[in-house]
Amino acid sequence: MDDSDLDAVLAELRPGADLDLRGTTLTSALLKRVQSRLVSTDGDLVRFGQTDFSHCRFPDWYAPFDSVRFEGDAAFIGVQFSGDAMFGGAQFSRHARFDGAQFGGHVGFGGAQFGGQAGFDGAQFGGHVVFGDAQFGGHAQFIGAQFRGHARFDDARFSRHAAFIGARFSWHVGFGGAQFSKDAGFGGAQFSKDAGFGGAQFSKDAGFGGAQFSGDAGFDGAQFEAATVVGPLVADFLRLDAAVFAKRVVVDVEAGALSLDDARFDEGVELQVRFAQMSLRRARFGAASSVSGVATPFKDRAGSVIAADPGQLAAWVAGRNTSPSGRPGGGTSLEPWVPWLVCLQQTDVEHLTLADVDLRWCRFAGAHHLDQLRLEGRGPFNLPPAGWQRGWAWPQARRWTRRRVLAEEHPWRAEQHRGRGWEATLPDLAGTATDPPLGPERLAVLYRSLRKAFEDTKNEPGAGDFYYGEMEARRHAPSTGCGERALLTAYWAISGYGQRAGRALGALMVLIGLLTVLLTGWGLPHTTAVQQVTVPPAAAGQTQTLEIVPAPAKIQSNEPKWTIDRTGKAVRIALGSVIFRDADQKLTQPGMWTVVAGRAFGPLLLALAALAIRARVKR
Repeated sequence: MDDSDLDAVLAELRPGADLDLRGTTLTSALLKRVQSRLVSTDGDLVRFGQTDFSHCRFPDWYAPFDSVRFEGDAAFIGVQFSGDAMFGGAQFSRHARFDGAQFGGHVGFGGAQFGGQAGFDGAQFGGHVVFGDAQFGGHAQFIGAQFRGHARFDDARFSRHAAFIGARFSWHVGFGGAQFSKDAGFGGAQFSKDAGFGGAQFSKDAGFGGAQFSGDAGFDGAQFEAATVVGPLVADFLRLDAAVFAKRVVVDVEAGALSLDDARFDEGVELQVRFAQMSLRRARFGAASSVSGVATPFKDRAGSVIAADPGQLAAWVAGRNTSPSGRPGGGTSLEPWVPWLVCLQQTDVEHLTLADVDLRWCRFAGAHHLDQLRLEGRGPFNLPPAGWQRGWAWPQARRWTRRRVLAEEHPWRAEQHRGRGWEATLPDLAGTATDPPLGPERLAVLYRSLRKAFEDTKNEPGAGDFYYGEMEARRHAPSTGCGERALLTAYWAISGYGQRAGRALGALMVLIGLLTVLLTGWGLPHTTAVQQVTVPPAAAGQTQTLEIVPAPAKIQSNEPKWTIDRTGKAVRIALGSVIFRDADQKLTQPGMWTVVAGRAFGPLLLALAALAIRARVKR
């Protein structure tokens, strides 16, 4: 078409005219000429009627459609934009179809209004894309769309269904403050960088099944008003801080880290997690809820496995079984899929159940209703340092009793300089926790509350370990009086607070050995002592009476005391004394008091040993 023919065609155009420009190559100059003929009478608005730009080419660096109104259907199917395409503030009164469109430069739909369906299925965006403040009155479909640059949908309004199923976002994407009035579908979407949904509102279902986030996925302050299932999804770091779930929801997550600080679950949640390091600080559970580790990979509705790639998994599990300082330890090694919880501070756990969750580095200080927390499956706690450790306080060499300990005991012990191996800092999602170490009084309260949780689940060994921890904290607390501290120290030394049968039996052996030594050396009289017979003088005709006096129970200084015979008798007497059996043996005065001591302390040590054994085997 030559210039004269083009002028004739353009001369017939009026505002709101229908256009069919399929397959046309439109330069910026030609597009401006076309738009100049469609300006409304007031001179402020370009008005298109029903328009078809399908398979058109826009070869120049800029294609301006800002503030344009499309009063009929607008078709841009398969269109190619070599440069930037700007539709900022454009109004699409009816359907707008950009299916298969190719955008080589930046794309701007900021503030655009779509009255009908907006279709971008299979569209390819080569540069940055802005849909901020856009309003979608009909269905918004971005199925299989590819975004190679930044994609911004902040504060966008989706009045009908929004479908981003299978979409690929190669760079950062933001849906902050977006409102989804109907179902939002992101199933199978792939986010190569960070994705932000902070403050987004999901009025209906939020479908993220099979979505994979290679970077951070932020849902801070998002509101899920009707969602009952979220996931399964994969993310390096999933943030649900201050998110609100109005209905009971099932959340399936495979992630490196999961933050639920200040999250609210009004009707409860079933949180099923793989691998993630989790934080539940100030989370609120309105009804019975559970956090569970899941051994098998998640699957979508079609049965396909939803899992992170090997590179992600390797980064997640690196250093899992090392302490914050990098030393091996912290307890028994677990399978890498077991999630680990690092914080329950200031959370009301009255309705919470933890199943198959690693609790070795979890901080419980400030949590409410800890005595009602339910622990199921494998939930290992931390352990003291293994082997002999050197410290600054006396004695400088120590060996710690193997037992379950809370993570908060580590900084307290490290601060006391009583032995190396205790961690001065604890892990957190942001690196290391900055909380000051707890004092022994608060530690005692934590141990007491969690002991009740173990007792309710009939886990007597776990309850015994936490009773040991409570007594240890009481023994070292500044508020404990001298008399009580001395009593607790003796209780600890002879039986490990009634929890260590070996220590009580060892004390019993020491007692029997001491009794044996005392009886052998000073308690048994000489065996060849002769009875004394007293014959008083008698007058003639009177009966004479003989008085036989037992030999005095004393040791002859010239006789040997440390003989096998005497030692054997002493052992029998000592063993009999601890079980209230009388050996029918004459004893010296010191020997009788020795037996009394054995009868006083022996049964006590036997009872403590029996109590400790019962605590370990009772269910």
